[in-house]
Amino acid sequence: MNDRRRPPRATAQDHENGTADHPAPAPDDAANASSGVPRSHVQLRLEGVYGSLTPAGQKLCDFILQHPEQLLHMTITELAQAAGVSDATVTRLCQAVGYLGFSEFRVLFARDQAVAHQRAVGQLKSTDASEEIRDKVIAGTVASLNDTCTTLDLRALQRAANAIAKARRVDVYGVGGSAAVALDIRHKLLRLGIPITAHSDVDIMAISSSTLSADDVAIGVSHTGRTEPVVAAVRRARLGGAGTIGLTHAPQSPLAEHCDAVLAYAAKRTAFSADSLTGRIAQLVIADILYATIASSTYEQSALLVDQANVLADSRRIGARRRPE
Repeated sequence: MNDRRRPPRATAQDHENGTADHPAPAPDDAANASSGVPRSHVQLRLEGVYGSLTPAGQKLCDFILQHPEQLLHMTITELAQAAGVSDATVTRLCQAVGYLGFSEFRVLFARDQAVAHQRAVGQLKSTDASEEIRDKVIAGTVASLNDTCTTLDLRALQRAANAIAKARRVDVYGVGGSAAVALDIRHKLLRLGIPITAHSDVDIMAISSSTLSADDVAIGVSHTGRTEPVVAAVRRARLGGAGTIGLTHAPQSPLAEHCDAVLAYAAKRTAFSADSLTGRIAQLVIADILYATIASSTYEQSALLVDQANVLADSRRIGARRRPE
């Protein structure tokens, strides 16, 4: 399941077909939040590598993310001077996110900005009425799911599904809000007869991951990709020979570094969410996609197991009539 270490080079075709890399949280999305314009694929790639950049690279990345409109009219030297970095830093950043250089980066950035403006989603304001809040939350979720649809690495998805389907044992790790997603993954995969356990207790995660071996799979769920107990559990599982899968918003993160397959999703940050309300929905949707991918590979067996699970669930509902055995 060995996967990747640096983002692939992006091309114009990548942007048309939606195969550009996935988003990760940058420290400050204030510029996009104030404009109400969703991030483009280039911006998502910048956020994805942010944590691995040098201080100068992060300074440049901050400037680009906060002043996307200015970039469109700048030369490489003008951008470097405005950001307070060298021309070489600009070139290195462009290459770090998969482009040949600044010229290609700026052309595709301009194209993405035009598309992003066409589907702008507003940010929440203190003056919003209930109807506006409803519409903005739903629109933000839909926008994030659309971004996830176009950027999800389908090869990584298939590798993850194949590894889980063949595993002797699957352990999934998540804490906080991600613990609920870990439980949802367990619930779904149990319906397919896959031996899986979900862990949110830090001590149990450490014990569990230390017992995994080459026939097993560990799944780490972390929005930031930096939740220490989850990262440690996945790292420990990999050292034991287990296959590792990461479900995260940050494809260039400590969690991703220890994963054979990274299932990354897009998420629109809001003023009232530290780890993104839309991110939680995206996590659950990817869990559904993973479940469906595994089920489709063993269709007849999965259909039988799911039907049996549905019968058991129906029998426990109030007022349900028992089916004959």
